[in-house]
Amino acid sequence: MRGRSIRKGVLGVATLLVAFSALYWSYVIGAGMPLDAQFSYYVASCAVICMALGMVLATRPRSVETSFGGLDRMYRLHKQLGVAAMLLYVAHFVTVPGGPEPGAMAVATATEEGGATVLPAESAVPDEEEEVPVDLFGLMAMIGFSSLIIITLNRKIPYHRWFRTHRLMGVCYSILAIHVGLAFYDGGSIPLFSPPGTVLALFLIAGLGASAYRQVLRPRRGKHRFIVAAVNRLERATEVVLKPKDGMFPFEPGQFAFVTIDAAGFREAHPFTISSGATENELRFTMKVLGDYTRRVRCDLVEGAEAEVEGPYGRFNPLNGSEKQVWVAGGIGITPFLSVLRTMAPGHGKVIRLYYCVRTAAEALFFDELEGLASDLSDVTIARFDSDAGARIDAKAIKRDLGGELGNWSFFLCGPRPMVAAVSEGLRKQRVSARHIHNEEFELR
Repeated sequence: MRGRSIRKGVLGVATLLVAFSALYWSYVIGAGMPLDAQFSYYVASCAVICMALGMVLATRPRSVETSFGGLDRMYRLHKQLGVAAMLLYVAHFVTVPGGPEPGAMAVATATEEGGATVLPAESAVPDEEEEVPVDLFGLMAMIGFSSLIIITLNRKIPYHRWFRTHRLMGVCYSILAIHVGLAFYDGGSIPLFSPPGTVLALFLIAGLGASAYRQVLRPRRGKHRFIVAAVNRLERATEVVLKPKDGMFPFEPGQFAFVTIDAAGFREAHPFTISSGATENELRFTMKVLGDYTRRVRCDLVEGAEAEVEGPYGRFNPLNGSEKQVWVAGGIGITPFLSVLRTMAPGHGKVIRLYYCVRTAAEALFFDELEGLASDLSDVTIARFDSDAGARIDAKAIKRDLGGELGNWSFFLCGPRPMVAAVSEGLRKQRVSARHIHNEEFELR
């Protein structure tokens, strides 16, 4: 399900880069450009394209989300494009052809007339005042991008601080556009109206358009208005219940949305999985208390506050999967499965075995409700793994519990990354096909 979609989205991006590479090298080889300049301008062009594609993906286009297998996969590629662009920028600035030493060109082209050395009328000495703006804007863009990407990769920086700094990506991209525009204006080795120059300019414009849309238009579109109806404090988690002001929007169980609350300290958009059923007339989000924001939600959020919800996003829906399914939930990773069970009706046609993995029994959120839902639905059973009691989930434990081979089951995993990675690796060792293993990464930075 998701495996084929992922390949399609990544393949599309890779095809664009390969096509540009073929166009670029066919042009520069015929232009007789020095080899160091060919390489330096190539990595710079690829950096611009990577950032342009990253800016487009950051707009969260729903029309192509399925091609990547969901927004979580699309954002992972967005981050990878950013890291690639940073490395390519560094390679460009390290290898960019340096101009000759001041006066070197003049000495080389000087002629002797009557024993006196005469320089040409138009000295070939580089005009440093004209070179500085291009190099300065390029350096500013590289430093800005590199700093923001390093902040993104540093998981110790709180989400709200990362969120505020990441909005400066549009500013850095605009500086980059000025740098490239000046390079085109100066009539460098890659002219604007050459094939690679024109394509690069189109990518640059697409990135600028995406940045403008993300900063100006998107905040005003696709938002659904809600009121905070309840704040339920659970064991190390909080359930927020929202009631719509203008009617509910449709969503599939397992999807998530970005929530913005109109109150001091809550105005950054945060992504949370929807834990309510798709047929309910309210939205429920269950969030684990992990950082400053979720602590504020638990302690300071009050009923009656207004909220905006953007979404839904994601393609993690077991209802679209095969007949025989294994669900593995770690901690707060129970939320998408809770939404599915709250949506399902008798006669659903699935055989489902849910493994709910928690540290202690007290942390098994909604466990009584889950057992009740399972008893009302045919062919749904639940097993709880309490790690403090020595229970550990892995592929071998699943195989023992099911009492047979795993190849005819589909697996849906959601929870801490180490758990998901370990179970996925174990399943592959048990010869479970990768296309039968589905997981919600939910990593948007």
